[in-house]
Amino acid sequence: MMKSIYRLFILIFLLVSCGGGGGSSPTETEPGDNNGTNLYEFPNATNLDQASQIEIVTWNIRQFPQHSTSVDYVKNLLEKWNADIYLLQEVSSSNQKRSDLITMINSMANYSYILDEESGNNGFALIYKSANITFNSKNELWADTPNGNDGDSDYENNAQYQFASRPPMETYITWTDGTKSIDLYVIDVHYKCCGDDAYDSSDSSDETTRRHHASLLLTDYVINNRSSDNVVIVGDFNNTGSQSITNPTLSPFTDPNISSSSSFSMVDQSILTGPSSGYSWQGWTSSYSPAHFDHIIVNQPLFQYNSIMNVGVISMPTETSTDATTVSNRVSDHQPVFMSFYP
Repeated sequence: MMKSIYRLFILIFLLVSCGGGGGSSPTETEPGDNNGTNLYEFPNATNLDQASQIEIVTWNIRQFPQHSTSVDYVKNLLEKWNADIYLLQEVSSSNQKRSDLITMINSMANYSYILDEESGNNGFALIYKSANITFNSKNELWADTPNGNDGDSDYENNAQYQFASRPPMETYITWTDGTKSIDLYVIDVHYKCCGDDAYDSSDSSDETTRRHHASLLLTDYVINNRSSDNVVIVGDFNNTGSQSITNPTLSPFTDPNISSSSSFSMVDQSILTGPSSGYSWQGWTSSYSPAHFDHIIVNQPLFQYNSIMNVGVISMPTETSTDATTVSNRVSDHQPVFMSFYP
């Protein structure tokens, strides 16, 4: 009996010493810790760059940087996508986080940047290829108007309030490939969130009402001041509720029954009216349903390129080979929307 127990003890000792026959247990490695595969190489990432075409990407990057790995994710993705122009929303205004963004862009070969100055904790950034883009000027629209609800039915009096204290950042740039060039006014927006899709003219604080007023202000501005210029409006419109061209948030740009819509074209309209699986916001860590919040809209002088414009949503889980929850918590809960065309 004692010999049997002794033999069993020796057998257990040998199995433990040799790893139990199952090999060593794998250890997880955080991105960027240099143990094993570099998760920031993103071999599945799409190269958007094509010779002689303009590539524009709009992306809400969720209080950037929201995580210690956010900079590594975003930097490597922007470089992999290799687009000419990036328009970002939700750039944090804290000194440290803005410093992180500036340091990141300065480490990206061939890119320069412009930041807003008026949008508080949900700011804007333009990142562009220095070889192809010349920055001419910046204008933060309605930044000098009140940003509080005065209860006045005249929404122009407190235009900044309609835009949730995030004055749209208009940048005037020139794109060239060395043989041809085009001037563009690019307007970056981030509308008020939440609420529903019911416009209530009697409630000046209603989220949808404010978004509708913001779109009315913007369509009037472009029609009255930029009618002969090339204008691209991009950003997070937060169009909750029905994902349709009659949603009050979008209707001044898209609803044929509103006269201003004839001056604009939503390049990504097929995504808005398509299956929810293709939307830019999937609600990965939210109780809300998926919605297509992020849009690219052009004005009439650019209609000539509509038939040759490419547009799409960049699938972040696919691009990063990372699960959706990790993407949402470390990078953003929004997916980028891109447009490209040959001028």
